[in-house]
Amino acid sequence: MKQAELTRRSLLRILGVGAAATAAGGLTTACNLVGGGDESSGDTVTIKVMLVPDPTGASQFYREQFDLFEKENPGIKVQVIENPTDQQINAIELSFQQGNAPDVFRAQDQGFDRIFSRGWVAPLDQYVTDEFKARFPEGTLDPATSGLHRDGKLYSLPLVWGKWSVVRFLLMNNTAAKVGGVSAVPKTWEEMEQAAAAITRAGGGKTFGFAGLWSKSNLARMFQHTAGPSSIDNGIDLRTGKAAITNPSLAAAVDLLRRMHAAKIMTPGWETWTDAGRVHTAFAKGELAMFLAAPFQINEVRKLNPQLDMSIAAVPVPAAGRGGYSGQTASFSPLWSMSAQSKHPEQAWKVMDFLASKEFHRAYYEKFGTLTALESAWQDKAAGNPDQKAIMDVAAETVRLVPNPTLASPGGAQLLSAIRGKQDLQWSEIALPAILRNQPFAGSAVTTLNGQLEAFIDEQVKALSAKGVQASRADLTFPGWDPLQPFNPGQK
Repeated sequence: MKQAELTRRSLLRILGVGAAATAAGGLTTACNLVGGGDESSGDTVTIKVMLVPDPTGASQFYREQFDLFEKENPGIKVQVIENPTDQQINAIELSFQQGNAPDVFRAQDQGFDRIFSRGWVAPLDQYVTDEFKARFPEGTLDPATSGLHRDGKLYSLPLVWGKWSVVRFLLMNNTAAKVGGVSAVPKTWEEMEQAAAAITRAGGGKTFGFAGLWSKSNLARMFQHTAGPSSIDNGIDLRTGKAAITNPSLAAAVDLLRRMHAAKIMTPGWETWTDAGRVHTAFAKGELAMFLAAPFQINEVRKLNPQLDMSIAAVPVPAAGRGGYSGQTASFSPLWSMSAQSKHPEQAWKVMDFLASKEFHRAYYEKFGTLTALESAWQDKAAGNPDQKAIMDVAAETVRLVPNPTLASPGGAQLLSAIRGKQDLQWSEIALPAILRNQPFAGSAVTTLNGQLEAFIDEQVKALSAKGVQASRADLTFPGWDPLQPFNPGQK
């Protein structure tokens, strides 16, 4: 939304509660409308697309792209409806509830599953051709692992490269690091800890060795993934189906941050940061020498300091050796879906097909620097870009396919959703206090929380079974999985 704050009251008003809202036709108060009116006239059909205008510049980009689409498809007019990221799913739900649903909409990950569970998403299989499948890397549209299928049917199309949302990096500002005599990128936790200490000592309060966003424990999770099974970031060891908050890899990751915080080698106040911009801005200015980054932050750093001498490397691993990888739970994350209530499904599919075209993906890559799901749209250019080549190289080194209970069975999907939604049983609730108080991540608080999570899983199995949903610990158990090898869905 660009012009007004989206609230439930304003949405109910504009979605049809009241004659004025009905006459207005669409999200005119709370959401930014880009394009023509929402009624079809004559031989022209209007397709409503509800999306999120991010990253920066996306509003103009989407309008320009849909203008190109309209020129190629003169019988279709695209009306864009924009919502803020944190309000998109609520806006989609209310639009369906009020009978004013979009034809095409953006819904990601758990947000997609929320909309799918309401029966509002149309299957796409009838539209998919061999040519369409050939656009994507071989095997990535396999229903068992695509991440876009539910119950064996295709319900969503992707935008970003599958590893884009998973891969993480250690970024090092080489100029800032040299202040502390550090010239080689650390490969182990211990090397990183020592390098950060040396940089901070030499920095004189102007340059610090390490920092990052806590952000729901993501900082600790990135380290944990190098030390043990990545599923433990949800508190579960998927090899056994049991709670694993007591797993040594998790304790080691939290304790690494505890030591660095206690030694004052992290930027003061890092634990209060909520904006990723604080991190990459300090890094680009030379106030911070190292941090763990998502791919988009590499692009943001380059915008701030195009000439920065920067190393892009894998997240360091424990000195004892790697114990796990960043876990890719599916080939892709859902993003674009089509309404099951669309009055113009053929035209809506044409918009979906355009959003999955090589031309659109190439344009998205060129505008935002994001590696997209259609690798053929950008591979040639990315190979010649040092930063993007580093992203691909690190992803190949550090990302592996892992079990995904959500795709494996309905019971697994509901159990994992319940675990993730139980906030008071998340290990992050006790990890940050342990870091800040310089207390090891161990003892009764950890074992108690682990026991509570175990009991909660048992309770959920019984509750789901009582509702007629087949669910058991087996839905969370993949005994054949080796965290140091790519998971094969057929090996369970």
